Amino acid sequence: MNVRCGTDIVDISRFVKIVEDDNKPFINKCFTESEIEYCNSSKDLTKKAERFAARFAAKEAVGKALGTGLMSEGVGMHDIEVVKDSKGAPEVKLTGGALAHATALGVNSVSISLSHDGGMAIAYCVMLWEKPV
Repeated sequence: MNVRCGTDIVDISRFVKIVEDDNKPFINKCFTESEIEYCNSSKDLTKKAERFAARFAAKEAVGKALGTGLMSEGVGMHDIEVVKDSKGAPEVKLTGGALAHATALGVNSVSISLSHDGGMAIAYCVMLWEKPV
């Protein structure tokens, strides 16, 4: 078993501006419909910005763990989606190019952790993998 990891940190103030300006082109480019729905479910501007920032950091962290980054090698922003499990913990759903890269690597587990404090949002991703035979 092998481990791959990635992390990213984002300044929440960038997303406060995006939410204040209602920058739908950027939001639609970066986030899936269900991510947008969840982030916008809060009426509080700061809470919305924290949610978007943490999910953006998660996408970057997953891209780093895959070794592709984002928007390269066929991995798009919508190919990495942050969802919640039955208890509300964040999980990652991979599709498209992200899923193809994970499958080629032999990834059999992806875990993420999200946090925000002091105006910053951070995400950490761990992947367990075995080289395909």
